[in-house]
Amino acid sequence: MLQVEHELKIVVLGEASVGKTSILHRYVTGNEYQCPVSTINASFFKKKLTINSKHLNIQLWDTAGQEKFNAITPMYYRNADIILIVFAVDCPKSFERAVNQVNEVRSKLNKPFIVLIGNKSDQVNVVQNVAEEFARDSGYSIYYLSAANGDRVEEVFGKIIEEAYCIKGNNNQNILAVDSEKTKKKCC
Repeated sequence: MLQVEHELKIVVLGEASVGKTSILHRYVTGNEYQCPVSTINASFFKKKLTINSKHLNIQLWDTAGQEKFNAITPMYYRNADIILIVFAVDCPKSFERAVNQVNEVRSKLNKPFIVLIGNKSDQVNVVQNVAEEFARDSGYSIYYLSAANGDRVEEVFGKIIEEAYCIKGNNNQNILAVDSEKTKKKCC
C-alpha cells in the first residue's frame, strides 16, 4: 500500500556562530557537530519521522548568519511552515539580532509561525529575562537547549512540531498532528 508522505519545512535563522548548524546536526544525527564552520548561503538537512502511521519528511534549512547574506535569506523562509530564530544565551548581541530578525520576518510574511531558540543552555544565560519578556509580549514560544551536549534538542523539536500542528494543523495539509511520547500532552 502506498504511504502518503507529508512535508514540513523548517527554516533556521540567527546570527553567525550561535549554533544553528550544530542544532540541526544534533537533531538529525544525534551527534555533536565536530567541524563547525560558517554556513555560506544555506544548507539543507532532511529527517524522516513516522507519526501515527503517517510518514513525515522534515526539510530543515540552515541559513547563513553573516550580514552579507541578509538580502537572500527571505527567499529561504518565504514558504516555511516554521521559522526558528536562534540566539546564544551567553551573547546579548545575538539576541538583539534575533529580535531584528523577528521584526524582519513579520514585515515580510503574514502570520509567520516563529519560535525563539536559546542555544548554549549549558552556558550562563545572560539574556533570559529580556528574551522571555520579548517572547511573551510578542506571542512567540521560546525554548532553551544545548547543541553541544544535546540537552533538550529532541524534546524541543517534538514540542515545536506539535505546536505547529495546533496552530496550523487544520489549515495546512502539510503538517501532521504529533503524538509525542515525551510530552504526553494533547495540543488541541
